[in-house]
Amino acid sequence: MNDILFFISNNFILSIIWFVLLNITIFLIFKQFFLKAKIINNFYAIKLINERNAKIIDTRSLELYNAGHIVNAIHIPLNNISLKKIQELNLSTLRPVILIINSSEKNNKYIKKFIDNGIKNIYILQNGMDAWNIENLPVITN
Repeated sequence: MNDILFFISNNFILSIIWFVLLNITIFLIFKQFFLKAKIINNFYAIKLINERNAKIIDTRSLELYNAGHIVNAIHIPLNNISLKKIQELNLSTLRPVILIINSSEKNNKYIKKFIDNGIKNIYILQNGMDAWNIENLPVITN
């Protein structure tokens, strides 16, 4: 124990840097456990759509939605998500919901609206439509 205190006193800046990096690492590891929605890849999204009949909600702008969206995706801009809109969709609490989000905004307040309405199975498509298009998966354009 004395050796550790001696090291810290002689290398104070190095010890602070090590402590900060340790805290960042721990935060990044445990962050996934506290997210209200799970981030999924294209493969898992397709599996949810085919096996559990997941609903897809595209929260991007109307221009991006019209440029290309997943089959049967419902367009609701991120700022327009409200409890009333969610209730109008008649989403089952057992049915998974996949959100297509274009930006890296704070999405927890929008996800909380789904949770408040009783929907627990919320997923976010990793890298949104960019990853979907890179893998040449089917899209519909208006």
